[in-house]
Amino acid sequence: MEKSLRTISKVSFFFFLAFGILQIGATMLVMQGAKENLIMLILKTLDLPFLFAGLTYGSSRLSLHIGNITGNSKKPAYLCAGLAGVLFILALYINFMLPDATIQ
Repeated sequence: MEKSLRTISKVSFFFFLAFGILQIGATMLVMQGAKENLIMLILKTLDLPFLFAGLTYGSSRLSLHIGNITGNSKKPAYLCAGLAGVLFILALYINFMLPDATIQ
């Protein structure tokens, strides 16, 4: 289980870094006044993958760390994955059920 968590952690860190750079770059371009279609598409579509990659990376690293302390890696992995799942479902609800504020 520990080897799988390490692999998940490495892969999710790569995606977290890639989505984060795109998201921060697009936000900086919008703040400078650029409102092209591609930039707005990046802003509106990559927020949830960025959050998912961050939650996956954070929960896998946290469960690995807790597993090293306690000696058991299954219970912390299930607990962290459940918490990350609840947070992601909450983000999905906020993203799709609440109205968007328009950027002018």
